[in-house]
Amino acid sequence: MRVGKRLTVWLPLVFVLVPSLARAQTPAGATLALETNRFYSDQGPVLVEGALEIPYALLSFDANGDNEADGDNLHAQAKVEVMIDREGGRQVYHSEREITPFAVNDAMANSTRVTTLETFAIYAPSGEYIARARVTDLKNTRMFEMSVPLTIPETAPLFSDIVLSNHIQKDVQLQEGSYLPYLIGTTMFNANPRKVFYKDAPLVYFYYEVNPEVLGIDGERIDVDLSITDTSGAIVKTLGLRAIEITQDRNFDIGAFSVAGLAAGEYRLVAVCSECPQPHSVYGAFEVQPPRQQLAFLNPEPAGTEMGDLEFYADFSDAQADSIFEIVDVLLTSDQRQLVEALNREGKITFLNRFWDSLDPVPETAANEFKQEFEQRVAYSDQFYTTLQGVGHKTPRGEIYLLYGEPTEVIDRPFEATSMAYIIWNYTSPGQTFAFGDFGKNGNYRLIYSTDRRFPGDPQIQSLVESDTSTSNPAFVRAGRGYGKVINDIRFYRTGGRPTQ
Repeated sequence: MRVGKRLTVWLPLVFVLVPSLARAQTPAGATLALETNRFYSDQGPVLVEGALEIPYALLSFDANGDNEADGDNLHAQAKVEVMIDREGGRQVYHSEREITPFAVNDAMANSTRVTTLETFAIYAPSGEYIARARVTDLKNTRMFEMSVPLTIPETAPLFSDIVLSNHIQKDVQLQEGSYLPYLIGTTMFNANPRKVFYKDAPLVYFYYEVNPEVLGIDGERIDVDLSITDTSGAIVKTLGLRAIEITQDRNFDIGAFSVAGLAAGEYRLVAVCSECPQPHSVYGAFEVQPPRQQLAFLNPEPAGTEMGDLEFYADFSDAQADSIFEIVDVLLTSDQRQLVEALNREGKITFLNRFWDSLDPVPETAANEFKQEFEQRVAYSDQFYTTLQGVGHKTPRGEIYLLYGEPTEVIDRPFEATSMAYIIWNYTSPGQTFAFGDFGKNGNYRLIYSTDRRFPGDPQIQSLVESDTSTSNPAFVRAGRGYGKVINDIRFYRTGGRPTQ
């Protein structure tokens, strides 16, 4: 059961001039991470929720498991302690338990990216605290310790808690009397104390709340502008305005954004209420890292003169040659596709080499710059657009990226409670616009609008964008889809859609 009304909130400490997480470096290069969040209450003490993340690389694994059914699995054994001390040294919280993580092989046991997570919670009044964590490896007595300052102010700010997660679980149901940290209604945000997100799982979920008592309002709406900045404060990605309806039952916002396209490095998700009587803002820090496993694109070395003047694919089987045609299909004409169907293995390889030669922008040089650029686009698509739909270069975004490259302009809207997430790509040359929608709120974007007739979008959205129908007409939208905002944005942002100033 939550504390007080739904006006209660969480608050990462980064918003109160102290860091919300800290890191303890170890000789093994692994990182112990401790995160504390506060859930505000209007009834006195504040609920402090936290998570401790322990990389496997910190622990000693061996095959001496207690359960014969585990077979060859490796096991570790450690004692985990979490302490919270009031400023001055008085301890107000202490938990201690033993954990026995297991790994299926040495690679998993030695990984810094495979971790085990311990969560905790405590009620505490306002004041200054120190949160400490200690992990003791019971197989070799090594000990790892860290601490992070914890400040609980007397009054809540307007914005409370920007929680970032790489995974959420929907419709979580708890038995009566049970408790689960990071649960918002029936949606659980998986704790991510290191705040690290990878490009091969690019969707970042966020949650934050608004305390209307700070503004003295109820039953009204405030507009929050979301953006991603680098550590200098420069905006690198605009996520747009979010309308927060202030009610007793809902004064929070849940959404998601993609880190695809962001270079590896440190960033902030920033929420700003610039039209409030007094400007209010909040941010959540996070880090983007390269893909956990580089998705390789098949780029064979030149095969010499084994088949006349051929440079590529000389030793390819018929199936391997077909795999190349599946990738370059987006570049082929219908006549070329028909021709390829009638070719044998040698004919396909000859065709591919002549095809690349015909597209070489500087034939007098040894390199084929077009082929190299195309292969880079395939690798990029496979890294950033691979989802449950399939491998990146076969998704709608991937195919269009292969053909057109980097968009001139990107409008990226995260999902809201009443509308899907969507992305608009503009290409000023050759003057094309594409829009992709995530109807399932799972990162699978399908093409919903296109100015290129080779890539048909959703027929209903396509016709509504190009019609003069008003989006205020109740018959305009399918129930629950929230198409009105999507279509208005496509109309406004598409190439040639904006009025000249």
